[in-house]
Formats: sequence, structure tokens, C-alpha cells
Amino acid sequence: MPTTPSGAPARRRTLLIVVAVALVLALVIGARLSRSEPRGAPAASTAASFVSATGATRWSTPPPSGLTATPALSGSASPLVPPAAATAAVAAAEKATGARMGLSMAPVGGPATATVPWTAGIMTGGPAWSTIKLPIVLANLHAGTATGTESTVRAAITRSDNQAAETLTRRLGDDAAAARAVDAELARYHDTRTRAATTSDRPDFSVLGQTMWSLPDQTVFMASMACTADAAPLRTLMGQVTSDQSWGLGTLHGSLFKGGWGPGIDGRYLVRQTGVITVGKSQYAVSMEAVASDGSFSAGTAALDRLAASLPGVARKMPAGTCG
Repeated sequence: MPTTPSGAPARRRTLLIVVAVALVLALVIGARLSRSEPRGAPAASTAASFVSATGATRWSTPPPSGLTATPALSGSASPLVPPAAATAAVAAAEKATGARMGLSMAPVGGPATATVPWTAGIMTGGPAWSTIKLPIVLANLHAGTATGTESTVRAAITRSDNQAAETLTRRLGDDAAAARAVDAELARYHDTRTRAATTSDRPDFSVLGQTMWSLPDQTVFMASMACTADAAPLRTLMGQVTSDQSWGLGTLHGSLFKGGWGPGIDGRYLVRQTGVITVGKSQYAVSMEAVASDGSFSAGTAALDRLAASLPGVARKMPAGTCG
């Protein structure tokens, strides 16, 4: 059948209509997809847990820099209002460094079970990282599976040696048994809210290092542990931390401390410390943490250096703390 003169234009009009409809549908679908994810949201969701690095069971290691994703917050804030000096100190450190930070303090030797210490700053806790090595060592000391002068214990605290910590953990049993032993130590020193991790969704990393430990709960633990005779060997080692790990609280003369650090699944590092500082004749338990704006380990420690410089001034606005 011969083609009519109007056949070709008709086909072109049909083709144009099909193309136009396809473009409209593409625009509608694109608009709906753009509304389904907030502007600026990271490509991958951020987990509420962080992890540490190196070794078959990883606890902590300095990370690469230049990371940009946003970390999730973990832990629970205290219902107590922090003193104005603490709020100002954290705000000043955050402004100067761009880090997100958190701080909790309490006088040692006080009624640790009466109240939960205050917290200042947006950060309220998170994975324990290598700070969990403190109750791991205490559990071994109380079980008689280690002594305070043993090289394995010294390495775990003064150098934060991961293999030493793993050796001490396995002396407590499997993951479940080790968690029970750590829970007993936390409760012994008045932290009855924290529960040691028994499983991890990241099998290459230390299970106990994934324990969620809030800043105020850690401060309760430290304020109590600072004054007991049975923890004296551990406190001695906390005063002998190597110079490369003596940031933050380590910049204050006479401080006792242990640090922990590790990257989240987004690569950003949470850097935290807990310990005891001496101001005049008084002592104060301190727990603090930071996530730097670039997510790097070095910037996180620098932020804690900045905050640590303000802690004596904060302590002078608090009740005195003494053991005895």
C-alpha cells in the first residue's frame, strides 16, 4: 500500500510525543528520589558504634586523616546541669578546634552511687575502645590471673598494647565469660548501668572494645576506683603511660589516665580518655571525648589537649575531692 504524503509527519509527531512523555516521567521520578534523602546526607548510614584497628582482634590505632562523614552519638547524658565553668570550657574548646566534644567530672571519694555525674557538650559517650582495658586488668587482678607488675598488664595499660589486652581477656574465658568478669568490675566500682559487650557486628574487632560506655558512667567508675587499695597497682600504671599517648589528660602534671580511640564505619575517629587529675589538694575523676571536624585521630587528640588545659579551672568551681 503506498504511503500517503502525511504519513511521515504523523510518525514524527508520534515520536516527539513519546520522547516528551518519557522526559516528564524522568523529571517526576527524579524529584521524588531527591525528596527521599535529606540534602547533604551521607551516602551510607552512620552506625552508633565505632571500632578500633590493628591485629586479629583490633582495639585501637592512629587512623588516616581527611575523613568527612558525620558520626552518630552514643551514651546517655546525665540529668544534672553542668557547672557554668564546664559548659564554657567545652564550648571554647569546640569553637577553637571545630570538634564535637563531651566532658564529665566528679570529685573522687564522694557518694558515687547517689547521683550520675554531670556531662557538658554534645558528646555523651560511645564505644569504650581501649579504656575497657581498665576493668579487664582489674578483673585479672581480682581473679588472680595476673599481677600488677606483670609485663602483660604493664603493656596493656602503659602502651595500650592490643595483644596484651587480648591475652588478658582470654584468661577470663570466652567472650561471654570475659563480659561477665568486666561487668563485675564495673559494678564493684559503682557503675551498675554499663553492660560489657558479648557480641560484635564487626567480627574483626575486639568485642569488649565495642562496649558502650557513657561519660558519666565512666566517671562514676573512675571516681570510685581512684580511692580503693585493690586498684592501686592499676593506678600506678596509669601514671606511667608512654609519651606518645600522653595527650589530653596526659598534659596535666600528676594525672592518671587511659585513652581509647577508634574509627566508626564512616572512618571518623572517636578519641576518648578517662582518669584522675589533681588540683591543689583535691582529686577529680574525668571522662572526656572528641570527634574532630575532619574525623582524624591527630585533630581529636589536639581537641582534648585544648579541653584538658581548662580542667583545673573547672575543678576549682567544684566541691573538693579526697580519698579517705
